[in-house]
Amino acid sequence: MHDTEDKRWWCKHGQQLEVAFVDNCARIGLRARINPDKATNVYAPDLIVNDCLADLKAQTTPFFSARKYGMNPRFTVTFNRKDYERYRELYPDLVVYFWINWQTLAWRDVNVKPLSAVFRSPFDRIASLVTSGGAVEHRYRRREDDRSGNARSSFLIDSRSLEFIAPLHL
Repeated sequence: MHDTEDKRWWCKHGQQLEVAFVDNCARIGLRARINPDKATNVYAPDLIVNDCLADLKAQTTPFFSARKYGMNPRFTVTFNRKDYERYRELYPDLVVYFWINWQTLAWRDVNVKPLSAVFRSPFDRIASLVTSGGAVEHRYRRREDDRSGNARSSFLIDSRSLEFIAPLHL
């Protein structure tokens, strides 16, 4: 796996995953395109899906430490606090798509079964999970003094609490 602190690499990789997601959306009944605002604003939401502003959270590595929080790593997705705060302020009507496509299935003594699927949630549902305590916050120790723009924490969400759309494996 690539260095988790290399924000520039992950942003570029994320753009490639956005294109791959859009290219495969018709297979799962979604009409998707890259948000044209991304051409001038790298922080703009990623997509327009079924005529709605949307963001993609493509996740290829399970959150292996999820059990520390009483969660199953196979179904746990992460949602950065920075994104939560920005969406709450600027895009409260956003729809968030989580594309889980586990590429790494083992780390230390934790093994995870494969999962390749798309889930979605209106942002207000995620906000409700955060404010109700249904999404626990994990702080990244390696990012306490980060100056690269990486999120210092993420909320952990059980993907089974989101709307399942379809399997999607590439």
